[in-house]
Amino acid sequence: MTETQSIRFLGTDGPVLFEDAGQVVSLLPEIFCNWTFEHLAPLPSEACLRMSFNGGKFHFASDIYGATKTASDPLNAACTLVAELAWARIRHEPGLLCFHGAAIEFDGTLVLFPNKRRAGKSTLTACLAAQGSRVFTDDYLPLRLEQDGRMSGVANGAAPRLRVPLPDDFSKDLQDWVALHEGPKNRQYLYLTLDDGQLAAHGETLPVSSIILLDRMDEPTPPRLEPVDSPEILRRLIYQNFSRSMNPARVLAMICNLTDMSNCLRLTYSNAEEAAFFLQSSAFDPTKQTGAQPSAVPEDSPAVLTTDNGRLQSCAYVRNPAVYERRYGREVFAASADGPGLHHFDGVTTGIWNLLSEPITREEISDTLAAAFPGEPKEELTQAVNKIMQTMLKHRLIVEAQPE
Repeated sequence: MTETQSIRFLGTDGPVLFEDAGQVVSLLPEIFCNWTFEHLAPLPSEACLRMSFNGGKFHFASDIYGATKTASDPLNAACTLVAELAWARIRHEPGLLCFHGAAIEFDGTLVLFPNKRRAGKSTLTACLAAQGSRVFTDDYLPLRLEQDGRMSGVANGAAPRLRVPLPDDFSKDLQDWVALHEGPKNRQYLYLTLDDGQLAAHGETLPVSSIILLDRMDEPTPPRLEPVDSPEILRRLIYQNFSRSMNPARVLAMICNLTDMSNCLRLTYSNAEEAAFFLQSSAFDPTKQTGAQPSAVPEDSPAVLTTDNGRLQSCAYVRNPAVYERRYGREVFAASADGPGLHHFDGVTTGIWNLLSEPITREEISDTLAAAFPGEPKEELTQAVNKIMQTMLKHRLIVEAQPE
């Protein structure tokens, strides 16, 4: 007989059904230690996610997103559940941005460490926690647009985790701290049970003050911080963003505001423990103000995205009025409220985009580029223009110009 349990996690768009998955349910109090959840009875007819155990594996399914996943053991299944609830969280509150990354409290503000493979964000999070820092997340951070145009991070309340085995360069003091705070573990992961008050509760918010890219070196390297140009931060955040409910123009505007009003830095280091001490020293001032003011953000409308699969015509084209753009020198970031994707231009593409500020045909653009680059074959320039404009048309960045 199948044992079914239904659990509703605070701030999600529906309950989770667990079928013969009691081993995972028993882990929830330690992994979701600051994320309120409740058992439901009687069982609801619908769920945002279903987890079942059969054939020696845990299986995930959802009528909402249609995908299926599997996990090999109870802890891996719990890890997958944490990730899947990120989607349930932003479906419940569609106005949230959400980034893969860690977030740590410094002086009443949040420092966001966007995710990058093997950069060591979870290890650095554990080192900062061992030195007394307060953790908002080591996995993903939802962000909410405040009335003043600034962005605040929202804690999820899930415990941080480490990969095992632990790094060889952990000091004995750090190893002892991990052993003292050891929670559920298997051969891949170890969850940490932090001291009271050290893990922010689900729903708690703090303003983001800094964004730090992590650059972990294999060779011994003393920790150092250096400024990072906004376009590099924007590219990273665009890649790590997984918000899908808002239209892309609003998403891009919110990411731009977050970047403009944050201290944008790169931390180069080799030893996470040394890097944690460095960040907590006077070398890092998270409260330093950039002086930037938030820009206007497009209206909060659902993402109803279309693509234009038609071929370019001989008519004039112009930028779609529904496009939001932000410029940094020759680099342009753009997104359409009614077309898919966030887009980055530079080089010749920026030049074409500039010409499209007024109605213009592709032939006129090709002629303009041929005059600007007389050494380039006209046929190759025309092909490049056609390809770039076709992509812009497909993503609703440009539209046919209407006769005046």
